[in-house]
Amino acid sequence: MAGPARVAAVAPRFIDLEVLGNEQISPHLRRVTLGGEDVANMTPQGYDQWFRFFMRRPDQDALQVPTSPKQWFPQYLLMSEAKRPHIRNYTIRAFRRDVQELDIDFVVHEDPGPGAQWSIDAKVGERAALLDEGLLYNDDGVEGDVLMVGDESVIPAIAGVCGSIDRATRGIAVIEVGHMDDVQDLGQPDGIDVHWIHRGSEREGQAGLRALSELDLPGDIAYAYAAGEQSLATGARRHLVKHRGVDKANVTFTGYWRLGKAYVS
Repeated sequence: MAGPARVAAVAPRFIDLEVLGNEQISPHLRRVTLGGEDVANMTPQGYDQWFRFFMRRPDQDALQVPTSPKQWFPQYLLMSEAKRPHIRNYTIRAFRRDVQELDIDFVVHEDPGPGAQWSIDAKVGERAALLDEGLLYNDDGVEGDVLMVGDESVIPAIAGVCGSIDRATRGIAVIEVGHMDDVQDLGQPDGIDVHWIHRGSEREGQAGLRALSELDLPGDIAYAYAAGEQSLATGARRHLVKHRGVDKANVTFTGYWRLGKAYVS
């Protein structure tokens, strides 16, 4: 990730969670609702609030997580392979602190990875934990249009941004999806024009980048946010800086995932 500084989480700590509900909301998106008293210890920041998510592996009887929010990764590496949980990064889709609940949307394709498989298998009562990491989106109050680019893994982040920015904000969102039935209501301000792009049989990111290159963008893009598969995020940033004149200091870009690669096992 480069560009504007991220916004730190407020007093991050491990939040213990319990699965309360699990439903397939579209062909490739599954929503898991989690909750528990510990949710009250997490500060909702809106936008693209993201976190490390700790899940029990299928062959583990119980979930074990590190104890230090600051030193969690060294602690994780010191855990025996038999006790290490799966870890993936996700974004809050909805936060209901008053009833101590939150929703996570998982992208589920054929041959699902550890996170997607966990979402398929998770029954009510299953335990999990998260560590809040704050925000990546940071337009720093700049004046002008905003641009958001991503794939289906970024829908929760873009929805969070759309629900958090000033309702007078203007801009464009370009979202590539594998199935048009995965399209969601983002609750965006009237001035945000959302373009849903169907990937078809193309490699992830190609259709989205092509659509971005063909768009008639406003001349005053003040801030851009690109995330999702690594090539889509980096390609969008490269295009905006090289061909659209957007200052690279005003572009947040981050690879949520990369084809054929896992963040951690």
